[in-house]
Amino acid sequence: MNETDRDDDRAVMRPSPSRSEPDAMETLRTYMLGRIPGFRLPDANTWDAEAAKMRRTMLEEVIFKGVPDEWREGALRVEWKDVIETGKGYRIRKLTYHALPGSPASTGRPGWPGQPGLVIPALLYEPDDLGDTTPGVLNLNGHVGPPGKAVDYKQERCINLAKRGMVALNPEWLGFGELQGPGYQHNNAAYLDLCGVAGIAVFYLAMSRALDVLLNQEHVDPERIAVTGLSGGGWQTIILAALDTRVRLAAPNAGYIGLDSRIKHPADRGDIEQNAADLASTADYPVLTAMLAPRPALLLYNEYDDCCFQTARARPSVYEPVRPLYASYGRQDAFEFHNNIDPGTHNYEREHRESFYRFLNRHFLPGACGRDEEIPSADEVRSEEELTVGTPIGNADFVTLARSEALGLKRVKPPGEPAAMRRWQKAGRDRLRSILRYRPFPVEEMIKQASESGDGRQTTYSHCHLRDGWVLPVRTTVPSTREYAKKRLILTDAGSRGASAPVAEALREGNAAMVVEVVMQGACELGKAPHQWTMMLSSGGERMLGLQVAQLAAVLDHEAAALSGLTAVGPASSVVALMASSLSSHAVEEIELRRGLASLQRLIDEPGRYETLSPLFCFGLLASFDIEDLIALAHPVRVDLRTDADA
Repeated sequence: MNETDRDDDRAVMRPSPSRSEPDAMETLRTYMLGRIPGFRLPDANTWDAEAAKMRRTMLEEVIFKGVPDEWREGALRVEWKDVIETGKGYRIRKLTYHALPGSPASTGRPGWPGQPGLVIPALLYEPDDLGDTTPGVLNLNGHVGPPGKAVDYKQERCINLAKRGMVALNPEWLGFGELQGPGYQHNNAAYLDLCGVAGIAVFYLAMSRALDVLLNQEHVDPERIAVTGLSGGGWQTIILAALDTRVRLAAPNAGYIGLDSRIKHPADRGDIEQNAADLASTADYPVLTAMLAPRPALLLYNEYDDCCFQTARARPSVYEPVRPLYASYGRQDAFEFHNNIDPGTHNYEREHRESFYRFLNRHFLPGACGRDEEIPSADEVRSEEELTVGTPIGNADFVTLARSEALGLKRVKPPGEPAAMRRWQKAGRDRLRSILRYRPFPVEEMIKQASESGDGRQTTYSHCHLRDGWVLPVRTTVPSTREYAKKRLILTDAGSRGASAPVAEALREGNAAMVVEVVMQGACELGKAPHQWTMMLSSGGERMLGLQVAQLAAVLDHEAAALSGLTAVGPASSVVALMASSLSSHAVEEIELRRGLASLQRLIDEPGRYETLSPLFCFGLLASFDIEDLIALAHPVRVDLRTDADA
């Protein structure tokens, strides 16, 4: 969970001349909660087969959706580096492994010739005296900032495991430690989503290839493989353990919760990997927890967690619903919940670690005299510099991967012959509806709220009520000194605050100006970190861009007879306007796009665009359409596009 995402938030409301504006955030909450399927307790007699089928579905339709075959294929590539002999009964071996393969110059893959791929640095803690076989533990990182794999509590856990005779692998996580940098920011995974390649695959391959490394160690027992981690490491633990049965024991710490809690509680929303496209609609986290059964699982949470997923919310979300399943297997002892009180915050300190050691001893060392208490090792913690492994120049990140995929995209261009063009448009609109998960929201009524006059104009404030409870603010301005011909519909990224210029232009041309705000704009803004709502909606199987397009299309249809055209200002509004015009029942005659994008590829030109333009990162959009394709899809509507470069 990102530190910056903890604050409470409310919809940003601008003053209304009459009663308060509709609460878009509350409407969205209600809308999403009404579409989350409840957890169904599986039947233990059939669950093994059901879970196996669900794993295949999750891997093919969520984790590896659109992923190039070469990402998943190929032999494990490991390079062993220096060895630190500690003199304390264990050694630390430095290594790197490939999460994604590189491409030699001979492959000719666009953007990739001679690139190293994605290389992950890691540390292997192993006892000086290894027996024939021993348990192996994969220790995964969370959001730990610069220390990365060198964070103290993780070192102490790995040291303790090695001193207990186990092999512990500690890989670096994307965005932290040696893998810091703007290109590794997690939200940049959306750049791959835009290209139709699941960004979550990069996270998954990084951890699953780490599991390959661990299993490839001569003395590691494949029947005694455990995975654990805090926060983002806890999220990795549940994903990997649920989908890869080579994991025999899982101990996720404060890493996940059901989507319903994410919707209700700002602290629980998580990051883009935790809310990957269609993840929750395919198998939400209670289901993923059930997929651990009957393997041993210890769920670690924190009473006063100052980040996310507090015990009071997590226990009823992902533990209590799954307990009866373990009981049906006769494995009640294999499923535990530990509520940390000391310190009770977001941590993997001694109390949690000792709970983990105790659980490992019970399930991996039955009958042995395993030590549950921590072996003091704080004075053996090493500096980040001492544990640096090194990464190659040009190591891939989300941005470079997305740029490479974008270069290789091949879209079907619109034909010139009229009949063929109509067929292309029909197929394109069907494809667009599918990409957007489009569902119409007809207008039910337009209710006038208030009006005011001045400066030779009269302005009416209304609420446009759509199906499913959506209410859009509408502001209509007409010249009070003369008749007007038709209305100009106006949409801007800043809502009505950004509409002054197009309103004045419409009035000068003798038209009325009708400004509408869709979700995420103006009075329909979603508070702090609105991109998190885009993530959650996508994880639940819908798309924020599709919601915006459907809302604008509803207004277009309702006002069709009175409209002279449509003006959209800003990159997001310009895309919404083009799509809504194509998918509405009554297209306008012409569209003016101001400060629009010349190409959707501009979205991946630099890191950090997702936070401000999250709806545009709709899964697979760029794989099928660029701006010129959307303009062709709207034909015969006349489109006047002016980008920032034209200003």
